[in-house]
Formats: sequence, C-alpha cells, structure tokens
Amino acid sequence: MAEKQTPVRRSLAPYVPSVLQRWELDAGSAISQQIDGTLCLVDISGFTNLSERLARLGRIGAEELTEHLNSVFGEMLRLAYRRGGTLLKFGGDALLLAFRGDGHEQQACSAAVEMNGALRASARLPTSVGRLGLRMSVGVHSGAIELFRAGGSHHELIITGPAASAVAALEHEASPGEILVGVTTRAALAAGSATTKKGPGWILRWRKPRGEGKDPVASGVAPDHETIAMSLPRALRTYLLEASTEAEHRLATIGFIRFSGVDDMLRKAGATSVGNALDELVTMVQAAADGEGVTFLASDVDEDGGKLILVTGVPATQDDDEGRMLRAVKIISEAPSPLPLSIGVNNGHVFAGEVGMEFRRTYTVMGDPVNLAARLMAAAPHGAVYASPTVLDRSGTLYATTALKPFSVKGKAAPVQAYQVGEETGSRKRESRYELPFVGRIPEVAALRDALSRARKGSGTVMQVVGDTGIGKSRLVSEALHSHADGTTLEFRAEPYGSSSPYRPFRDEMRRLLGLEKDSERTMEDQLRSAVRSLDPALVPLLPLLADITQIETATTPEVADIEPRFRRDRVADVVVRTLGLVAQSPLLIVAEDSHWMDEASVDLLHRLAVEAESQRWLLVATHRVDAGGFAPSGVEVPLVPLSAEESSELVLVATQSAPLRPHEIEAIVAKAEGNPFFLQEIISAVREVGSAETLPDSLDGIVNSQLDALPPLPHRLLRFASVLGRSFRVDVLEALLEGEDFALDVAMQNELSRFLEEDGDGRCRFRHALIRDVAYEGLPFRRRKALH
Repeated sequence: MAEKQTPVRRSLAPYVPSVLQRWELDAGSAISQQIDGTLCLVDISGFTNLSERLARLGRIGAEELTEHLNSVFGEMLRLAYRRGGTLLKFGGDALLLAFRGDGHEQQACSAAVEMNGALRASARLPTSVGRLGLRMSVGVHSGAIELFRAGGSHHELIITGPAASAVAALEHEASPGEILVGVTTRAALAAGSATTKKGPGWILRWRKPRGEGKDPVASGVAPDHETIAMSLPRALRTYLLEASTEAEHRLATIGFIRFSGVDDMLRKAGATSVGNALDELVTMVQAAADGEGVTFLASDVDEDGGKLILVTGVPATQDDDEGRMLRAVKIISEAPSPLPLSIGVNNGHVFAGEVGMEFRRTYTVMGDPVNLAARLMAAAPHGAVYASPTVLDRSGTLYATTALKPFSVKGKAAPVQAYQVGEETGSRKRESRYELPFVGRIPEVAALRDALSRARKGSGTVMQVVGDTGIGKSRLVSEALHSHADGTTLEFRAEPYGSSSPYRPFRDEMRRLLGLEKDSERTMEDQLRSAVRSLDPALVPLLPLLADITQIETATTPEVADIEPRFRRDRVADVVVRTLGLVAQSPLLIVAEDSHWMDEASVDLLHRLAVEAESQRWLLVATHRVDAGGFAPSGVEVPLVPLSAEESSELVLVATQSAPLRPHEIEAIVAKAEGNPFFLQEIISAVREVGSAETLPDSLDGIVNSQLDALPPLPHRLLRFASVLGRSFRVDVLEALLEGEDFALDVAMQNELSRFLEEDGDGRCRFRHALIRDVAYEGLPFRRRKALH
C-alpha cells in the first residue's frame, strides 16, 4: 500500500488584489483610502449569447465557455500587467483594472488597445457552436479612486464612489469595439487622441499602443498568511489552500445583492461615513451568510454602488442549499441597512473553478444561472427579493410569494417568470410530488405499533428509527403510528438550518398545542399569557420559560430572573413537561423528526421528555441518520435497510401504471436506486419528465454531493478519479491512475472513504451505491474525464 502523502499547500496571494495585501502598509487600520490612478473597466460582449447557445449543450457547454473565458481573460491579464495594471475585480465577463504610477493614463489606454487586439485574434477560435465572435467595450477614467476595506469574517475590497461610477458609465456608453475615455484621462493623453464626444466621454482613436510596457507595480510588502487568509471569504480559504483544486460541475444557488446611494453619501458625509456604512453592510451580509452556511463569493463594481455575490452549492453542497440562500437574503433584506438593497436569486448547473494566470487568479462560478440571478437583481426594486420558481420549489422553508408578470431580460430570448419573496410561512414537508405506495417494512411496523399499544396501557417507551438519507424513516413512522394514535400527536421537526437556534424544532408545534395564532409580537404575548393562565395560573410567573420554546418576546419576571443561567434549561423542561401534562391527551405520541439536526437545547429537552416517557402513557420516537449527531435516545432501535428488488419493482409498477414502462426501464430504475425509496421516487419523477432513467435528478445530485462534500478535499478528489473506473475496479488500476498525483489510496484514505467504498473481492473495491459513483463522475470536467479514461 502506498505511503500517505502530505497535501501540498499553495499560496493564496494570487487570489487577493495587491492593494488589499498592502492595506496595512498604505492605510494602517483606516476603513478607506484614496489612490490616484486610472480605472479600466473591460466588458466582453458576446459571452452572454455564446453562454446561451452553449447552455443548450448542458454541462459540457458551461465547461467549454469557462475554458474560452479563461483563455481570453488570461491573455488580457498578461497584457494589462505588462503595462503596470493590477486586477481589482473580476465580474463574470468583465475585468476592473487599476493602473498607477507615472503615465498611468497612457498605460491604461495602451493596455486597452492591446487587449482589444488580443480579443480580435481570439474571436477566430472555433467552438462547438461556431466561432467565438467576441467584442469588448471599455471605459477608462483617471483621478482619485476611493477604496474601502469592509467586513468582519473576512476583509472585502469594495471599489465604489464617483470614480467607480464614472468608469461604469463610460463602459456602459461604449459600443462593442470602442474604448471610451473620461475627461481627466483625455486631458493626460497626446492631443488628438480622443476627439469624438460620446455620452460622458470621448472615443479613443488609437489603433496602436503608445510607449513601452513596464513591469507590474510591486506590492512592496510580503504579507503573512493570516493577512492573506483574512482577505478571502471564510468558505474559500481552506478550499483554495489545497493544491490542484479542480473545476467542477455543480448545482448552485446564486444570490446577487445590489447596494446604491454611495455617491450622494460620499459628497455629503465623506469617505469615513461611507466606509462605516459599507463595513456595517458587508458585516451584516457576512453574518447572515455565515449563519446559514452560504458562501460569500465576491463583490463587484456598479454605478453609484456595487454588488455582493453569494452562492450555495459551491464549493460544497449542503442540505437545503436553496432554503439557506433564501433565508440569508431575507435576513439581509429585512435588516436595517445603511444603503438601499435589491436582491435576485436563481439556481441551476454551473461550472465552478478558477480564472486567470498564475500571478493573479480568482475563483468564480459561470453559466446561464448566474446571469439570470444578476438580471433578477437588476429588475428588483429597493428592499425586494426576486427569486426564480425553481429556488422556491426546492427550498425547505416556505414563503409567501407574489407572481410577477413575465418580463424580458438581457440575454434571454423569452420572458422569464419570477416571484417576489414575502414573509416566511413555515417549513416544507420533505415529500415528493409523486407519493409512492408503502410496501414492505412488516417487522418494523409491528415493532412501532406494539410500542404504541404498550404506551396506551401505561408503559411508555422510547424508540429510534435509524437509517440513511431517503431510506423511509419518516414514512415508516407516519404509516405505522399517525393513523393509529388516538391521543395527542406532537411532531418536532428539526431542520439543517435550525441547529444554531435554540428550541426551533419545538416552536410551531407548541404554538399549535397552545392555540397561538401568528400575529404581532404584542398580540402573541397576550395569547400566550391567556393560554397559560387558563391552564394553570401558577405557571404565569414562569411565562418567559415557555416563551423560550414558542419564541415569543416577553418581559422577564422576578421568578425567572432569579434562575441561574446554568439551570434555565432544566426549568424550561419542567415547564414543558407540566404543560404537556395539562394539555395533551393520553396516549401522547412525540415524534422527533430528523433528530440528528437538533440543536443543543432541544437535545437536552428531548432527553428529559425521554425520561418522562417511561413513567407516562407516552411514546417518543426519533428518526435519525446513521452515525450522525444531535438527539440519539438510548431506547429500542429500529434499523431500516434497503428495500428488496421485488419490493422496489412493485413500487415502480404501481407508480407508472398510467404510463407503463418497459421491463428494461424498470430494471434500470431499480438498479440505480438500490432499494432507497426516496431515490426511487425521484428517479421515477425524472423518467416521467424526460423519458429516461439516465438523467440524474437535481434533488439526488444535491443529496449525494452533500455527502461527498463532507469529505476532506483530497479524499473527495480521489473518489472522483475512482469514478472513472466504474462501479467496481481493481485497486492497482486506481493506483496507476493516481501516479503523479499528490495523494494515494493508502490505509488512512481508505478509512476516510469507508462510507463510499467497500472491498469487492481480492484486490478490488466498489462504490457502495451506484449513485455515489454517478454523481462523483458527473462532477468531473469533460476534458479531465477524457484524460483519465
């Protein structure tokens, strides 16, 4: 077995603008600084059209688009840096460059001319849908440039203010092929360089660059690792440190946040006030994003403000990525903001990877879904969140929505449908659109019903239903118990986003049990007080403890104020047990759904309820994933295994009886799902929509990717490499495939991958589930697949 190799770490410096690297040297701890120089904003036209045409090719189209983009922008960066430029921002199909030092105006214009020539040459390159056909429009503005360093979890460079607005306006006015210079840039150039007025600027007449190129402006400082790391978003630091991070196809949700009103604030209140406002805004966005596990990807320049870009599913997939994004942007939109905000959200398959050269790179996401998210942001009024229907359909949190009249956006031939997102209305039950019949599970159903029968007779029980994602834990509990419970049933459902919110799984059910209706905080407090008084007046002084559970704001009482913080959870549990005894009818069925996601406070409360259950006419049942955390009671365990091939075939036949499938199609579905009812459900849905079992539904893509992304980077990459060899493979063939890579299938790596790979005879391994292999394979870039094959 090969020795374990230590991963090679690389420098993060190429991902950080030089002005941010040397901020402490130039500006100390100041929140803003002003530099003299020239901004050059280069926007490539034709990429949107090319993107839409390549999008028809699916994932390979996104990959091809990124390769061309990388090639084009890589060459343009090389030319700009030879002229002393430095990249400040990369915005999808645009570059914002800064030029400083003697003759920066001429160097910026010469770089623009050279980049235009390079783009014309690249336009002759063929693609699978024809020639590139790219052109660029350029805005060039010289003068005082306002720079801001904002944020808490990382330092984000924000370029905004009059200079940023001016260069954005110049670029916007320039037609494809034109370089438009501002008044101050024009004044620094030789006479006759720009004589034709157009909008806010003049058209540069140069056909050749002027003067010689020069070395890039040296940073003058070698910042330490901590300085560099703090200049990158939290979610990207560890990911980018790993050597040879590869581009991937990902299912992502993208959020664009536009802020405005900067120029007027700068004129009236000055740079410090603007800096404080930006710091407050970025810190608030970071907190909302970090709290929901959303990646703060980047910021970008815009007229009179700028854009902040968030993403989920990149660089890692998590449970309920769509819901995480919606919850984060709703928090942002509803929080007090020093600047007006407009937000757009969309999702879809993107190509995620790096763009640039070895000396300056950026990590980004590309594809048509990104463009549409930006268009939704541009269409949204101040304070509004616009989202596409697919985001709302897949979100674990439900919202009130207002359908918008279909509207046209740049780059889309047909009008798009979007919705304005309103207030939260609850949580989505994780049920498929096509509910399959319940089959099998006879011993498991009997065990649960026997426990309920014992509870009716006064012998309370605690049980745990354990199994992998989608194996049918919730369905088993519903079929076995819900229709047979003759007392009170309480279902405390945990969500992946609620693990940081104490008692969140209990909120809605306890409100329902007490008859509380959603209303204003004051009205809900009155409802809670009235409900408690009617149950037991002696509980009224302890009202704030029930308020912890129902998450209703109430004033404290002397009795509660006297409780030491370390004992508060115990007193909350006392009050909950007393309340259940007064309100709930026996027998009481308590279901802790997805208890692996329970927060610490909820876990403590459930342990107390489990103790009480054994002396009451209560049955407490928890559904829990294998080897997960959260609440895992020590009661009777009911393990769930995959359905048999016969049971799976029966489900497929019943689900498709109105449009029967051919025998080989049924076999393909059963083989792909391998006894997992949820996987069966989703694959059948995909077959109904596209007519084939070969297409992997996005729902399964997200679930399986979330499992893969829980791996460290090197095991993750190895699993993708192994997927090229098929479901089962020889270990020595994999080792040959890995030759020259910075990792190997050693004992430690095998331990890391034990959930995904298993021995398959002498000298062989196999993927435990075919879908794991399929998703790992689909994530590989097509060129990488070809090379590995």
